[in-house]
Amino acid sequence: MIEILEMPADYIVGIKVSGKIEKDDILPLIDYMKPKFDDHSKLSVYVEVESWEGITVSALWEDLKFGLPHLKAIHKKAVVTDRQWLSRVTEWADMLFPGIKAEPFGLQQKDQAIHWLMD
Repeated sequence: MIEILEMPADYIVGIKVSGKIEKDDILPLIDYMKPKFDDHSKLSVYVEVESWEGITVSALWEDLKFGLPHLKAIHKKAVVTDRQWLSRVTEWADMLFPGIKAEPFGLQQKDQAIHWLMD
C-alpha cells in the first residue's frame, strides 16, 4: 500500500509504504506526480517505510516505465525507516545514481529528513 503524505513544500513528494505494493497502488501515485514534474524542474522525495512485503512485477513495471524518464528531475530522496537493509540500499542507490542525493533516516528522524529535503 502507498499513502500520499502532506509535505511542507509543493516540490516534495511524500509517501508512506506498507505491506505489498500492487499496480493499483502505483497508478494513483503516478497520477499525483505527473503535474509535479510539470510544475517543478527538480523534485525531492520523502519515503517512509515501517513495513514492506515487496512489490509485484506489474507494479514494478509501471514504476520503472514512469520513473526512469523522470530520473533526472529527482534532486533528493530521503528514506525514513528502521530497517537496516533499506538504509543500506539507500546508500547504494546514492552511489548508483549520482544525480540524486539519497539519505537514510531512522523513523524517529522524520522531521530531520524533511528539513534535509528542504535545504
